[in-house]
Amino acid sequence: MRAPAEPLTAATPSPSWARRIVGRWWRSQSAARQDRFATLGPLVSVLLFLAAIVAAFWTLRNEEIERATD
Repeated sequence: MRAPAEPLTAATPSPSWARRIVGRWWRSQSAARQDRFATLGPLVSVLLFLAAIVAAFWTLRNEEIERATD
């Protein structure tokens, strides 16, 4: 069940057209499909964190190799 929408006043600006399109698309998805899309956020953040860790180790390794050759 959806909560009643807030009436638009001067304090609450109207949503942009992109937000309305995304909201309409999101509401048209089934609950199972929304759950699948919602799990992508944490998955992407974990993958970005792992990429940052790998990049840090790669940089440190390259610096260590450069120091050893000097």
